[in-house]
Amino acid sequence: MPEKVTARRRFRLQPARLLMYLLLILGAIVALFPFAWMLLTSIKTYGEYALREPWPKGLTQVPYVGLPPTEEVVVDLRPVAEGEWGGAPSSDLPLMEGRILIDQVTAPVAGQLARRGISLPVEVLILVADTKPEVEGYDTFYYTIDSRVIQQETVRAYWGDGWRAPYYIEAPDMERWGPQLIVVENDPNHFVVRKTWRPTIMLFFNYIKAWFEANFARYTWNSVRLTLITLAGVLTFSTLAAYAFARMEFPGRNFLFIVFLATLMLPEVVTLIPNFAIVIQLNRFFEQVLHIQNAWLNNWTVLTIPFMASTFSIFLLRQFFSQIPDDLYDAALIDGCSHLRFLLQVVLPLAKAPLMSVIVLNGIWSWNAFLWPLIVTRDDTWRPITVGLSKFTMEAAAEVHLMMAGATITIIPILILYFFTQKQFTEGIATTGLKG
Repeated sequence: MPEKVTARRRFRLQPARLLMYLLLILGAIVALFPFAWMLLTSIKTYGEYALREPWPKGLTQVPYVGLPPTEEVVVDLRPVAEGEWGGAPSSDLPLMEGRILIDQVTAPVAGQLARRGISLPVEVLILVADTKPEVEGYDTFYYTIDSRVIQQETVRAYWGDGWRAPYYIEAPDMERWGPQLIVVENDPNHFVVRKTWRPTIMLFFNYIKAWFEANFARYTWNSVRLTLITLAGVLTFSTLAAYAFARMEFPGRNFLFIVFLATLMLPEVVTLIPNFAIVIQLNRFFEQVLHIQNAWLNNWTVLTIPFMASTFSIFLLRQFFSQIPDDLYDAALIDGCSHLRFLLQVVLPLAKAPLMSVIVLNGIWSWNAFLWPLIVTRDDTWRPITVGLSKFTMEAAAEVHLMMAGATITIIPILILYFFTQKQFTEGIATTGLKG
């Protein structure tokens, strides 16, 4: 009889549990939808986004089918008289002109050409100039198709990564589908152009373009340095403060801890102006007394030191340190351990999970910091990637696909950090007295 009752109870609970699972799945889909939209948009061309096409061609086989092998073409050059080439700067004279026939393109480019009534082959006009006499060979190349008044692409110092493809009849982002051109040899009478298709460029064109146009290399390096410095300070000061609150007896300990926790109730906007005023006075003191310029403004100090005292991190670690049995400390005390040695050799090895939670949370907060860095910096020397992304979104304007590529670049490090630490992060939250 009890077994039948238990089975009935389980059966009665199943519909409610199924409904809960359905709600959780629906919530996950709703939460992931903006992220999925951002990823898909970051791979689209400008035209695909403008036409609201749901699926980018870059994730299909359409652009990559039937691509011919790499081909090298010898281009003969002829002199161009001054003023004959409409869009070239007069400072680049004397000029030489060559022509290349493009007889095969990818499917997206073929579609663009067909819609404009243009059939293959199309002629690419290349204007070359020797703007650096000290460098052997031509170092400037202007690419254009069909007309000298349409787009011109300048490739300087071809000795580097000078891959380029001209716009195909003013079709935005069609140059990503190739064929890509690079000059591999040049002399006064001719040069050699290599034609090829690069699937990596086809797929990740927006990311590459956003990375270089927005100077994300500098901003990313700044964010990495600032995050590592902040984490080092947070781990040091939070560990020492949490251990003091949890394991050491001193007058007013509980009152101080309560007052310390009360600071969590203050929004960041409320403390923004007082903190900025303090930084101004500190910077003035360093300039007038110690004769150190910009010690606290437009420097790493102002972007890291104010955030090394993390109230939430101290609370999180204090909750875990309080759960460590007193018998461990008594045994360590008998062996002659001081508080510092007990912390380093006993407490910290046991606190790997909460320490990982502190690293993940503060890493995310430091990486996503925006308002404070924007206020206390005036150039790109130490500005993080969030400020760089904001600047790029204003410059990119209507190029939403490039903005989404930049946003994806910004969050990739955080996703990688959480992917490798999610297990320890979950254990850290579950074992520090925060669970219900």
